[in-house]
Amino acid sequence: MADTVNSSEPASAGLQLLKLWYLLGALMLLSVAAVSLMPVPPSVGAGDKLSHAVTYFVLGGWFALLARGRRVLLWSGIGLLVFGMLLELLQGLTGYRYSEWGDVLANGGGILAGALLYFTPLTRVLAFIDRKLARFLLR
Repeated sequence: MADTVNSSEPASAGLQLLKLWYLLGALMLLSVAAVSLMPVPPSVGAGDKLSHAVTYFVLGGWFALLARGRRVLLWSGIGLLVFGMLLELLQGLTGYRYSEWGDVLANGGGILAGALLYFTPLTRVLAFIDRKLARFLLR
Protein backbone atom coordinates (compact mmCIF):
# COMPACT_ATOMS: atom_id res chain seq x y z
CA MET A 1 0.00 0.00 0.00
CA ALA A 2 1.60 3.27 -1.15
CA ASP A 3 1.42 6.52 0.82
CA THR A 4 0.01 8.75 -1.89
CA VAL A 5 -2.30 11.74 -1.96
CA ASN A 6 -4.79 12.53 -4.71
CA SER A 7 -3.12 15.29 -6.74
CA SER A 8 -6.44 17.03 -7.45
CA GLU A 9 -6.82 18.08 -3.81
CA PRO A 10 -4.37 19.63 -1.36
CA ALA A 11 -2.29 17.19 0.65
CA SER A 12 -3.80 18.63 3.84
CA ALA A 13 -7.25 17.34 2.83
CA GLY A 14 -6.40 13.89 4.19
CA LEU A 15 -4.70 14.87 7.45
CA GLN A 16 -5.80 12.54 10.22
CA LEU A 17 -4.44 14.73 13.02
CA LEU A 18 -5.77 18.03 11.68
CA LYS A 19 -7.10 19.08 15.10
CA LEU A 20 -3.64 18.53 16.60
CA TRP A 21 -1.99 20.59 13.85
CA TYR A 22 -4.49 23.43 14.39
CA LEU A 23 -3.94 23.21 18.14
CA LEU A 24 -0.20 23.67 17.56
CA GLY A 25 -1.01 26.64 15.32
CA ALA A 26 -3.21 28.14 18.06
CA LEU A 27 -0.37 27.70 20.56
CA MET A 28 1.96 29.51 18.16
CA LEU A 29 -0.55 32.37 17.89
CA LEU A 30 -0.87 32.59 21.68
CA SER A 31 2.92 32.62 22.01
CA VAL A 32 3.25 35.41 19.45
CA ALA A 33 0.54 37.41 21.25
CA ALA A 34 2.23 36.96 24.62
CA VAL A 35 5.67 37.96 23.35
CA SER A 36 4.20 40.87 21.39
CA LEU A 37 2.59 42.34 24.49
CA MET A 38 5.51 41.86 26.88
CA PRO A 39 7.94 44.68 27.61
CA VAL A 40 10.79 44.50 25.12
CA PRO A 41 14.46 44.94 26.01
CA PRO A 42 15.91 48.18 24.58
CA SER A 43 18.44 46.32 22.39
CA VAL A 44 15.91 45.05 19.76
CA GLY A 45 16.60 47.86 17.28
CA ALA A 46 16.81 47.27 13.52
CA GLY A 47 16.23 43.51 13.80
CA ASP A 48 12.64 44.21 14.78
CA LYS A 49 11.28 44.20 11.21
CA LEU A 50 13.19 41.02 10.38
CA SER A 51 11.81 39.29 13.47
CA HIS A 52 8.28 40.33 12.43
CA ALA A 53 8.80 38.99 8.92
CA VAL A 54 10.26 35.69 10.12
CA THR A 55 7.60 35.18 12.80
CA TYR A 56 4.76 35.78 10.36
CA PHE A 57 6.50 33.66 7.70
CA VAL A 58 6.39 30.76 10.15
CA LEU A 59 2.73 31.44 11.00
CA GLY A 60 1.76 31.96 7.37
CA GLY A 61 3.64 28.85 6.32
CA TRP A 62 2.13 26.73 9.07
CA PHE A 63 -1.44 27.64 8.19
CA ALA A 64 -0.66 27.41 4.47
CA LEU A 65 0.41 23.81 4.94
CA LEU A 66 -2.91 23.14 6.69
CA ALA A 67 -5.06 24.93 4.10
CA ARG A 68 -7.55 22.70 2.31
CA GLY A 69 -7.79 24.95 -0.69
CA ARG A 70 -6.86 28.35 -2.04
CA ARG A 71 -9.88 30.06 -0.49
CA VAL A 72 -8.87 28.78 2.95
CA LEU A 73 -5.32 29.88 2.20
CA LEU A 74 -6.55 33.39 1.38
CA TRP A 75 -8.69 33.65 4.52
CA SER A 76 -5.87 32.30 6.68
CA GLY A 77 -3.60 35.02 5.35
CA ILE A 78 -6.22 37.71 5.93
CA GLY A 79 -6.83 36.40 9.44
CA LEU A 80 -3.12 36.48 10.25
CA LEU A 81 -2.80 40.02 8.91
CA VAL A 82 -5.75 41.17 11.05
CA PHE A 83 -4.21 39.34 14.03
CA GLY A 84 -0.94 41.22 13.52
CA MET A 85 -2.76 44.55 13.15
CA LEU A 86 -4.71 43.92 16.34
CA LEU A 87 -1.50 43.15 18.21
CA GLU A 88 0.04 46.38 16.92
CA LEU A 89 -2.96 48.35 18.18
CA LEU A 90 -2.77 46.59 21.55
CA GLN A 91 0.95 47.34 21.78
CA GLY A 92 0.15 51.03 21.43
CA LEU A 93 -2.16 50.78 24.43
CA THR A 94 0.41 49.17 26.71
CA GLY A 95 2.37 52.32 27.50
CA TYR A 96 5.68 50.47 27.06
CA ARG A 97 5.34 49.30 23.43
CA TYR A 98 4.65 51.22 20.23
CA SER A 99 2.40 50.60 17.24
CA GLU A 100 4.25 50.77 13.92
CA TRP A 101 2.78 50.36 10.45
CA GLY A 102 6.20 49.16 9.34
CA ASP A 103 5.68 46.13 11.56
CA VAL A 104 2.35 45.43 9.84
CA LEU A 105 4.09 45.61 6.46
CA ALA A 106 6.80 43.22 7.66
CA ASN A 107 4.10 40.89 8.98
CA GLY A 108 2.31 41.01 5.62
CA GLY A 109 5.50 40.20 3.74
CA GLY A 110 6.15 37.25 6.01
CA ILE A 111 2.57 35.99 5.63
CA LEU A 112 2.77 36.23 1.85
CA ALA A 113 6.11 34.41 1.72
CA GLY A 114 4.82 31.74 4.11
CA ALA A 115 1.63 31.29 2.08
CA LEU A 116 3.75 30.33 -0.91
CA LEU A 117 4.64 27.11 0.93
CA TYR A 118 1.14 25.93 -0.03
CA PHE A 119 2.47 25.49 -3.57
CA THR A 120 5.53 23.45 -2.56
CA PRO A 121 6.11 19.77 -1.80
CA LEU A 122 6.18 20.60 1.93
CA THR A 123 2.43 19.92 2.03
CA ARG A 124 3.18 16.32 1.10
CA VAL A 125 5.87 16.18 3.80
CA LEU A 126 3.31 17.25 6.40
CA ALA A 127 0.85 14.66 5.06
CA PHE A 128 3.57 11.99 5.33
CA ILE A 129 4.41 13.00 8.93
CA ASP A 130 0.69 13.07 9.74
CA ARG A 131 0.17 9.51 8.48
CA LYS A 132 3.19 8.15 10.34
CA LEU A 133 2.33 9.96 13.57
CA ALA A 134 -1.34 8.94 13.34
CA ARG A 135 -0.31 5.27 12.95
CA PHE A 136 1.82 5.61 16.06
CA LEU A 137 -0.72 7.56 18.16
CA LEU A 138 -3.88 5.84 17.03
CA ARG A 139 -2.82 2.20 17.42
